[in-house]
Amino acid sequence: MDLWADFDDNLRAAAALQHSEPPTRRITEQTMLSILRAWLLADYAAPYCRSLATTRIFRRCYWVDAIGLSQKAATLSARGQNDNQGEVVQTKGRKKSHVAETPVVLQPLASLAQELIHSTPPITLHGLLFAAGSSRKLSPKHAALENLPLPPFDASRVLPYSWREVATPVLTELGQSPAIFLLNPLGPLLYSNDDLAPLYRRTVPTELLLLLPHRQVEAHLRSAARVPAQAAILTSLLHSDRWKTLALKEEQMTESIESFQSLLVASMQRHFTLPVQALTLPVLLRPAFLQTLPYTLLFATRRQDSLLCMNDAVCLYQRRLHAQSYRGLLNEEWFAAHQRERFHAACQETEQRIQTLGRAQRIRRWPELRQQLLLANFGTLTTQDYDQLIQQLLARRAIRCEWKRGSLREMGDEERIPGNDDTLFWN
Repeated sequence: MDLWADFDDNLRAAAALQHSEPPTRRITEQTMLSILRAWLLADYAAPYCRSLATTRIFRRCYWVDAIGLSQKAATLSARGQNDNQGEVVQTKGRKKSHVAETPVVLQPLASLAQELIHSTPPITLHGLLFAAGSSRKLSPKHAALENLPLPPFDASRVLPYSWREVATPVLTELGQSPAIFLLNPLGPLLYSNDDLAPLYRRTVPTELLLLLPHRQVEAHLRSAARVPAQAAILTSLLHSDRWKTLALKEEQMTESIESFQSLLVASMQRHFTLPVQALTLPVLLRPAFLQTLPYTLLFATRRQDSLLCMNDAVCLYQRRLHAQSYRGLLNEEWFAAHQRERFHAACQETEQRIQTLGRAQRIRRWPELRQQLLLANFGTLTTQDYDQLIQQLLARRAIRCEWKRGSLREMGDEERIPGNDDTLFWN
């Protein structure tokens, strides 16, 4: 189901009538990374951390970000943190000691952490930002935790190392805390399967986000075709040597990049029961003109609540972006109405799908059916949209629900959402 199939074409046509070759904003790599990080923190990490907090098992979560800082920027930020430790600040005639100024790169994390610690129930979020990459890897002798100047992870930090240089001691320090890992396995030193295996083996909540820049996919494919050592690492990463069959001609590179991504998804999928999602990120270049960036984000999780949070994050981002795309156009109201019509059409189609699947498969648990629908149309409707559809079907008596005995009755049945303990019956 493509909610926006003709909508983008209509937007471009409207823009062409109002603008004569409007200038296109160039998206730099750092701008792209800022957009990606801001979206993930606000729309995914925030609700996911709140979901973790409701379990009342986990008191903290880590955001491990190793895609965006140059070695120089990471080193300067880390030095700034150290220089500010223990600094005495004059505030209204009084002295405050041990006040550290938050580096700019950590300010979004600091703001989110403040929101989460004051939520009910509270949860602590710590961010660890690493240098984007390195062409070297620390030897086992120097990788020991006691031999590295790593600060205690009791606050958000910028560390002047790449992830591969210090992965072992950092994972040891994280221990049994949940963590969201944002990594680029295609840096100057290509990841092997051994580099990702410790993340696959973590038994605590581990959310894996692998950013794949398309130009780096192409570079590593070309390098592996010439250098046997690179070929061995690439085969290890993909658990397959089928990459050797991919065409390297310029006109076929798009297809080869897609095939590479499919091979990597397949190699990851054996470690995860929930399907690995390959996500793209569109951006607004100018009014009515959207462009998909040449990056793919692979998302892997073992937790259903994390999957729901990412689905909602993708859906909400696209809705905001399309709303922004026609803002300021002469016929803005027409596009807004057209967007609402398409949303209602998608809801009606999904409502029919709920009844068709439910009756055919005799699915008794709503969370199970909702997940099946969500995976088939990832990022199209939010979890709340799906729940509202089942409520409407219950209210119309199209579906009957046997509620768990002894459950709360403050709300009417038409306002409740069936859970795993409630049973659906199909008319």
